[in-house]
Amino acid sequence: MGYHNHYKDRSFTRGDIRSGKTDEVLKELGQHVLEAAKAALKQGAEEIVADAKSRCPVYKGHQHNGRTYMAANVKPGALRDSIKAEPNKAGTVYKISADAKSDDGFLYGQIVEFSPRVNRPFLYPALEAKRDMIKTNIETAIKQAIRRGR
Repeated sequence: MGYHNHYKDRSFTRGDIRSGKTDEVLKELGQHVLEAAKAALKQGAEEIVADAKSRCPVYKGHQHNGRTYMAANVKPGALRDSIKAEPNKAGTVYKISADAKSDDGFLYGQIVEFSPRVNRPFLYPALEAKRDMIKTNIETAIKQAIRRGR
């Protein structure tokens, strides 16, 4: 009576193995690697933006009977100039957009990118052209950061 088996209730340890500041070093290394990956991702997003801008058609009006007519609501180059990369708060995701609006508030980038009538995609081809290179650059940045350590 009153017998209690402590061996069932508790784990048994004789200390632990530590290497001083292992946790701190690993966190620091992890942060170092994350920052390297984020920098490579940012660079890749900037390259996609530059490529998309080079592919983006610039409105030059339309020709009729030898004359050029410009739409009143559209500014030449506005779509190209609106292409940008916006990171999330953590800097781990980038949204690349083209959000130019006509004077009446119409977002026309989607029409240029997706409409079979216009048929001048610029964002998706830029992303596809850079996708593998960005992935490789991020992998390389991570490997180099690991090799460098802190």
